[in-house]
Amino acid sequence: RAGALLYTDRIDTVLPARGGRRHVLHLIDRVARTTPAQGRGKTTQLGELFDRAAQAIKRRSLVFVVSDFISEPGWARALAFLGQRHEVIAVRLRDTVEMALPDLGMVTMEDAETGQQLFVDTHDAGCRRRFASLAAQRETALRAALAEAGADCVELSTGDDLADTLARFARLRKRRAQMASGGVPAALMK
Repeated sequence: RAGALLYTDRIDTVLPARGGRRHVLHLIDRVARTTPAQGRGKTTQLGELFDRAAQAIKRRSLVFVVSDFISEPGWARALAFLGQRHEVIAVRLRDTVEMALPDLGMVTMEDAETGQQLFVDTHDAGCRRRFASLAAQRETALRAALAEAGADCVELSTGDDLADTLARFARLRKRRAQMASGGVPAALMK
């Protein structure tokens, strides 16, 4: 059984959990046809999404949250509440440019959510340092919020191999579950 809550700048679609190949194909098609909200002036409110998910998901479930987690603050409490009843795995999508600006000279940057534009001199080393410092602070706050919420996190970078990253995450979760249950991983028995 699989279902989805699709969010752009608001909850666009609720697809209740159902079984069957046809439903899964419908779900995949609906996700593929969802277009991001650009320039509508509203910022992402992940807390709203997590609150709605907690209301909509009636049975204990495995919940995957696929997001870049760039949102208004305050969502960690709602995610922790969701995690009290469900097993939550945060799938974080990120781009390496979000951590360090390349030296490209003068560029126009646009906020994907608000449409606001800003001219930035990426050739200025001070500008790149400030950007990297702010990105590191945002990264620290994000990791703390996910830890506070008790959510496992898979990080997918735009340059990563998706299958390899997911396989590595599955192996780590399996080892952790074995250790938590008192079992000895096969690798230690050699």
